Amino acid sequence: MSYNTITMWELEDWIDSKRPMCLVDLRNREAFEDYHLMGAVNIPFDELEEHIDELPTQVPIVFYCSRGSQSMLACNRLWEEGYQVINAGGGLMAYRGKYLVQN
Repeated sequence: MSYNTITMWELEDWIDSKRPMCLVDLRNREAFEDYHLMGAVNIPFDELEEHIDELPTQVPIVFYCSRGSQSMLACNRLWEEGYQVINAGGGLMAYRGKYLVQN
């Protein structure tokens, strides 16, 4: 068994339906401050190892980044540890929907 990958548009549907999840933006802090998905927390990819113990185990963790490569790597890593992970493929570069928060 492995983790699932969803599109950013499927993620929008999940947010619409208030599906329980932890939404994690893996981009750097500056990029997160510029824009991110509503409800997301920022854990830069380079700091993920330091924060693994803070991640929930009772709900799926949906990871996204700019283009999808770091979220895939994060999912690979955490899936091996037994976390429920979902990769938002394509990343934030592929999304300009209603849950985009811009500062």
